[in-house]
Amino acid sequence: MSDHDEDNSLHEKPLEFLQSIANTGGYCDGQAIIPDEHGVYRCWCSCGQWDIEASSTEEGLHAARIHTGSVPA
Repeated sequence: MSDHDEDNSLHEKPLEFLQSIANTGGYCDGQAIIPDEHGVYRCWCSCGQWDIEASSTEEGLHAARIHTGSVPA
C-alpha cells in the first residue's frame, strides 16, 4: 500500500471522517443518503446548501454527483 492510499478517507474510522467533514467550513467534502421511516431517502451535503429527498439510493447518489459536479446536470 502506498502512502497515497493511507490518506484515503475510506480508511478513516467513522468518527474521524465525520469530524473532518464537520471542520470543512462549508465545502462539499461529504454527502449522505439516509433512508427514513417513511421509505424516503434524506440526502444532504456537508456544505450545508444541499438537502433533498430521493425515492431511492440510486436517485440520491446521482443527485449528489450532480451537486458536487462529478457528473453533468
